[in-house]
Amino acid sequence: MIIDHPDGVGGQCTEQRSVCRMCHGGCGVIVQMRDGVISDLKGDPASPASEGFFCTKGKASLELLTHPARLTEPLLRRGDKHIAMPWDEALDMAAHRIGEQIARHGAESVVLSQGTDRNYQEWVFRFANTLGTPNVLGPAHVCFYPRVMASILTCGGFTFCDYEGEPEVIILWGSNKLHTHSDGLIGVKLAKALQRGARLVVIDPRANDQTRRADLWLQVRPGSDGALALGMLHVMIKEGWYDAAFVAGHTDGFDELAEHVRAYDPRRVAELTGIDAAQVVALASAYGQARRACIEAGTGLSQNENAFSTLRSICMLSALSGNLDAPGGDVLWDLLPVDGRRSFPLAGQLAPEQQAKRLGGGAYPVLSMAGWAHPDAVWDAMLDAQPYAVKTLLNFGSNLPMVYADAERVHRALSKLEFHMTCDLFMTPTAQLADLVLPVGSWLERDQIVEFNAYLAPRRKLAQVGQCRSDEEIILELARRLGLEQHFWPDLETALDHKLAGIKHTWTSFKQHGPIANPPHYRKYATQGFRTRSGRVNLLHPGLPRMGGDALPQYRPGEALPEGHFRMSSAHSRNFYNSEYRQLDSLRKREPLPRVQIHPHAAAALGIAAGDWVLVRSATGSARFCAELFDGIAADVVYVAPSWWYPEEEGADNWRRSNANMLTGRAAPTSEMGTSNFRNVAVQLEKIEKDDSHAQ
Repeated sequence: MIIDHPDGVGGQCTEQRSVCRMCHGGCGVIVQMRDGVISDLKGDPASPASEGFFCTKGKASLELLTHPARLTEPLLRRGDKHIAMPWDEALDMAAHRIGEQIARHGAESVVLSQGTDRNYQEWVFRFANTLGTPNVLGPAHVCFYPRVMASILTCGGFTFCDYEGEPEVIILWGSNKLHTHSDGLIGVKLAKALQRGARLVVIDPRANDQTRRADLWLQVRPGSDGALALGMLHVMIKEGWYDAAFVAGHTDGFDELAEHVRAYDPRRVAELTGIDAAQVVALASAYGQARRACIEAGTGLSQNENAFSTLRSICMLSALSGNLDAPGGDVLWDLLPVDGRRSFPLAGQLAPEQQAKRLGGGAYPVLSMAGWAHPDAVWDAMLDAQPYAVKTLLNFGSNLPMVYADAERVHRALSKLEFHMTCDLFMTPTAQLADLVLPVGSWLERDQIVEFNAYLAPRRKLAQVGQCRSDEEIILELARRLGLEQHFWPDLETALDHKLAGIKHTWTSFKQHGPIANPPHYRKYATQGFRTRSGRVNLLHPGLPRMGGDALPQYRPGEALPEGHFRMSSAHSRNFYNSEYRQLDSLRKREPLPRVQIHPHAAAALGIAAGDWVLVRSATGSARFCAELFDGIAADVVYVAPSWWYPEEEGADNWRRSNANMLTGRAAPTSEMGTSNFRNVAVQLEKIEKDDSHAQ
């Protein structure tokens, strides 16, 4: 493997500031260079987000950069092998195949896919919208977007916890903030707020470091959070623990909401959630009577069919308590004037007749409003040409069978494509199926503008591995070859100059300047109203029923747990990032095997001991995991490691054996976002005497 450095960096010991992207967080990092070569990484104390914090994944960045299994040149599939080809030939071929498919089947037959956002999401959407396809696929329905859309439709914007605004109470709800970090919001801010005396409330089915330090821990049944949120609203309204002046002056639908939540008294909520009725009241009291409080809603809430309603209810809690866009509460994001997340995708370039063809748009209109196709509908189109055929996939950094529900169906769908291009760092199970594999760089190998709620910062290209390029550079080259030049730029630096023009910076000056803080502005609604049609908070949303949704948030408890079954859930790992990094020895040593956590009493009843291999079965399929006995979950609950595969193995089937998505299935038709159920799946367990994974 050849690793170079950009021209003009070598010859001395220097330090360069950048922004890590080994996970969502975006921690500031100081990259130490010796003779132009990266020698070490450390946290940047001057970062407005991370203040010097730097986790184990960030420290493994150099290992990722130099890993011998990295893809370093374009590869063309021939039979069951991939052979090297020059970049120009690869891009010419890709553009020809894309143009050919559009001419034969229409632009909608091309799907663009991306993994968890690596700060190039708006580039993927811009490419799709100008190409004319309405079909962009991503994990939006089980990640950030149930919360994004619930917040937008309720109060007109997306909120963040104001940890630096001196909250008295912080609720971590389905979020392990100290271990896994959301965009630009690093756990260090939470830790400092707790050191200053904020009370911590944790709502989570599983014990963790946060539950052990919490003033109040509610160990809810997986997937029942929506009932608890409605129960909180019930108690706060009944007891008068709400901001009556804000409700009267800035909300619509309070009377209807109050009537709706009467059915969710603490006793009923206790039955639905598995917690004590007194805990429901204690939670509502702690939150409703605090002068300043915020709610950190994690992806644990975004992975069952009640996700959208649950997150709407939580936004309503913020509004009723007076904590919406208030100091120490949940502050609405106020964007800096760059051409970024809202404007850069050029959504207006997609013709209305093409928007109407978005896959899954009819079944899940709220997801479609955000611009995303639904994965179940995409697989249907690939496999059965319903409602039309999808023949082409352009995939940017997503390992699809590992992260989408019903992995076997996903794999079958990918196998039927006429043209499949994947851009990635490694030969993943998805890349193995691709006709064309393009090598991309890690975060140390790309120039990017990092746009988060609290700051804008440059990510700097400081290394070059082989022939790797950034996803943005690939999109620019494909756009030029497809005749889309008027919507793009001749090179990446010119594009970055364009994006920064609103803040009077060029890419060169921005790199020299470094991060630009974006401090919160409170109670913007007092002069501007909320960014809803009425200018008020929609406690009752009149437009949702017209889209097949509910004007008020609902809770659907689902089917009862069958005899002899467990409720399966999962949680993000602090060592990996979804399906990534299992190649990295320093991280794999920390978590060498895919584990299933089982309560000791439940394990004993099944004859399962710690370290045994266990076959986990659902109605959809099966997968195997190594048993870990853990008394921090209920006896009828198990937690499995998500997105697991064995990159060290040869062969095409290493993705199946321990993949939690062999156990998950299609989204419920009643879910406004089409959210897949990852957090309350009925499964059975069986001890297996010998595992054939070769990974022990």
